[in-house]
Amino acid sequence: MSEPIITFDSVCKSFDIAGGDSLQVLDDISFSVGDGEFVAVLGPSGSGKSTLLNILSGLQNPTSGLLDAPSPDEIGFVFQRARLLPWRTVEQNLAITRAARAEGRRNPFQRDIADYLAAAGLSDYGGFYPAALSGGMQQRVSIARALATEPAMLLMDEPFSALDEMTARKQRAFLRDLWLKRRSTIVFVTHNVMEAISLATSVIVLSARPGRVLDHIAVDAEHPRSLTDPAVEAVYERVMGLLGVGERDRAAL
Repeated sequence: MSEPIITFDSVCKSFDIAGGDSLQVLDDISFSVGDGEFVAVLGPSGSGKSTLLNILSGLQNPTSGLLDAPSPDEIGFVFQRARLLPWRTVEQNLAITRAARAEGRRNPFQRDIADYLAAAGLSDYGGFYPAALSGGMQQRVSIARALATEPAMLLMDEPFSALDEMTARKQRAFLRDLWLKRRSTIVFVTHNVMEAISLATSVIVLSARPGRVLDHIAVDAEHPRSLTDPAVEAVYERVMGLLGVGERDRAAL
């Protein structure tokens, strides 16, 4: 692994609930992510995947344990939905977010906004308003917007879950190719096992709540990937076993 850019050390997270009780969401989370890696986080609903991202982004603090990660102003975040400003054009959506991050930067931005629109295949759409774009294109704008701030780390919370499967496949290919070209550090939360395995350099599998790391599995296969590749199939079988999905259940998927 390359030099770690993220290190979780025995991180726990609990939330106060009614009656003076607390709900533990994450328990003893320990793992590292190297600079330039693409790490996918899988786990059942309620396992704390989004909470883990919120802690990484600085939106929430751990209840206990230590976290070493880039500061919040060095992090880009892509959500399930694009969350674009409808009264701003595509180019303006990138520009306003970038301007907000410019203050206090020690180093100037290395690339123009036009470069990020081009990387997303949106060079001809800079003057369009979000309503004129498809859902898939809007999500590409949101990824370009996050990348245009030139973050040390990109966090993605199920960014393709709201898209139809054909559009999602195109977006996965777009993200894969973009990562192969730029090698940004990405932490990617998903419920989709094949999505995780097809994109990531490694997969972290969390248990049911409270989320614990069941395994951190390297995916040693060239892109583009296929389930017929023995290395990919082995990871798939390992992940499905950890998630408790038996062969009969898989056949029904």
